[in-house]
Amino acid sequence: MTPSPRAFAPLDFLQLISIALIWGVNNILAKIAIDALTPMLTVSLRFALVLTALFMWIKAPPRSVWPTFALMLLFVGPLHFGIQYVGLALADDIAPMVVAMQLWAPASVAFAAIMLKEAVGPLRWAGVALSFLGVASMGFDPVVFEQGWALVLVVIAACCYGLGTVLVRRMGGGVDAWSMQAWIALSTAPTMALTSVMFERGQLEAVVNASWIAWFAIAFGAIVSSIVANVFMFRLVQKYEVSRTTPYLLMTPVISFALAAIVLGDVITPRIVLGAAMTMGGVALVALAERRFKAVA
Repeated sequence: MTPSPRAFAPLDFLQLISIALIWGVNNILAKIAIDALTPMLTVSLRFALVLTALFMWIKAPPRSVWPTFALMLLFVGPLHFGIQYVGLALADDIAPMVVAMQLWAPASVAFAAIMLKEAVGPLRWAGVALSFLGVASMGFDPVVFEQGWALVLVVIAACCYGLGTVLVRRMGGGVDAWSMQAWIALSTAPTMALTSVMFERGQLEAVVNASWIAWFAIAFGAIVSSIVANVFMFRLVQKYEVSRTTPYLLMTPVISFALAAIVLGDVITPRIVLGAAMTMGGVALVALAERRFKAVA
């Protein structure tokens, strides 16, 4: 018989709520930074700050995991953030994009079933299907349809991140959380800087004319979102099941929705709300089904 899960300690619960709040705010600030600068430049500057802060934690992984480690860095770092930020740059309204970002969780379930041969029950597959149907249904809204390519790119970015998390699990141990973050920054900052030089224009003018809010947004994304929130998250997943923390993190898109409407003036239609509810419901179903699966295992 599996013992009953312990309740969250007050400080741990506060940290969990803080993660949702930080990530919810960061989604809005990321859009502000991208609109002021350029997407690839924004990514490179964000992770240059992360790399500066965490450079001393870089440690070489075991040779046996190098091929998987390199693939993980590619999908979690440059591909995920590069594609996502281009999608956000193309988007007029960020709210649907925030919902699409959550698809990494159900995507990771599908990739784990294919690559790791993990057993996935009907309930979790139902959650995966519901999540993707929710995002697809938003695409039929006229407001979102005009931003179709932006939504597609954000979905692809979420799937890249989901694949990256499965590659992390395939690697097993050997790379601690701090070193992982530093390596991701090391792989992302120079790659995105080079991509910006090759494909973007007007970076110097954008840097000169960027407001203090844009620079604050980049600093917030690097220090508060990438480092502080991840410190909290890694600490929590060491103490509690991921399936217990995931439902609380569903507050992230809710916070972003509210801020998108208030700060950015996004149009949020009933169809978008319905699609968001379906997607979040699917993500919650994946998490709850995982908890149920562990309880009966």
